[in-house]
Amino acid sequence: MTIRHSWPVVIGRTLVLGFFFVIGCISILGNQLIGTFVFANDAVQKQAVINLTKKHFIALFGTITRWASPCKISITYDPSTLPEGDSFKVDPLGNLSSILSPNSVLISNHQLYTDWLYLWFILYTAKLGDSVYIMLKDLSKIPVLGVGMKNYNFLFLSRKWEKDKIVLTNQLLTIDANARGLGPANGVTHVTSTNVGSSELHHWPEGHKAGQIWPYLVILYPEGTVTSARTRAKSDKFCEERNMPVLKHTLLPRVRGLFLTLRKLRNTVEIVYDFTCGYSDLKPGEYGEDIYTLKSHYLKGYGPKEINYHLRGWKLSEIPLGEETEDIDDVSSEDLVKFEEWLFKVWYEKDRMLDQFYKLGSFVDPKSEVNYTAGKVAENTVVADFRINSIADIVGSFASLTIVILILRIIWMILLKLLF
Repeated sequence: MTIRHSWPVVIGRTLVLGFFFVIGCISILGNQLIGTFVFANDAVQKQAVINLTKKHFIALFGTITRWASPCKISITYDPSTLPEGDSFKVDPLGNLSSILSPNSVLISNHQLYTDWLYLWFILYTAKLGDSVYIMLKDLSKIPVLGVGMKNYNFLFLSRKWEKDKIVLTNQLLTIDANARGLGPANGVTHVTSTNVGSSELHHWPEGHKAGQIWPYLVILYPEGTVTSARTRAKSDKFCEERNMPVLKHTLLPRVRGLFLTLRKLRNTVEIVYDFTCGYSDLKPGEYGEDIYTLKSHYLKGYGPKEINYHLRGWKLSEIPLGEETEDIDDVSSEDLVKFEEWLFKVWYEKDRMLDQFYKLGSFVDPKSEVNYTAGKVAENTVVADFRINSIADIVGSFASLTIVILILRIIWMILLKLLF
């Protein structure tokens, strides 16, 4: 046991980081409330404030994570599958610097409850951390954090498809409209509504408007949950019922959420980034949620030492989405089967890449430098520290708290003069 893992250090670190995180989250929520109040009649500035607080949150949580358990990010990627210009490098200070395309969807296998943090961090290093939307189970009732995430317009799932499909469709169409400059972030209202069952779908103006547009990057995990002994058993059973090979390291993905997302964003989405995630200290058969629990990571300081990604990209034209329908459930069975086949193929390739990763410790064979799946020498790898590279983003998290303290100090000084 090292000094940083001794109980006195663990207790002290937990108290300091816990206080820092709670106060930071309250202050970020304060930033949102102050900004939306001040710019109540200015949709553009109000959206700008919300986006800025996204950057504040990833800076705050990223810093907490690094202080609790330092780690590195390793990204292996094939440039031939990505848009021209996409790249990753390490600056002289060891920080990750990324170039990625806006208006994109990110998919990945899911192993830890904090997986989304590392993907958000990568987008932060591409100066896109303020444009993130995450699809996840409904966390809106969590004090402070839940309200903040609702203000971010994160895509919450109730796990009831009849409800989720309407809520998600409206949120996705809003994100798409904002990316075209014709959404509520620009003060535009929807032009028509139609009923689907007992709910309304909102329709926004068509086309693109030059000027202020709002890019997006949607993060979602098609597996729907983290890999565990319980979810592995369910996935295996489903594979066997469909006479499909059992996956070793991933879960068979759910189709409808990603299918709906791509269809409703098809007017603006530029690329689908497919991240395959592996944790260097995990062994085949181990589950990340058992090894790297939130308690182990943030209290005891035993987090993953290196988060490894293999990245490839898919153009939307390469993905079978079929003809558009207002209600996603009205899609033809043929179109849905084609998309399902595409997604399952992606996931079985992902499973094979993870099989190599756990055998060799890398997504590229260190001896032959040949990618297991692609079968060609076309991979680049960068390794950088997981570290927020702008102190201003962390300081900005506490802006509203600073304002409150200054106001209280002014009031106190005035009272002192009046009373004495």
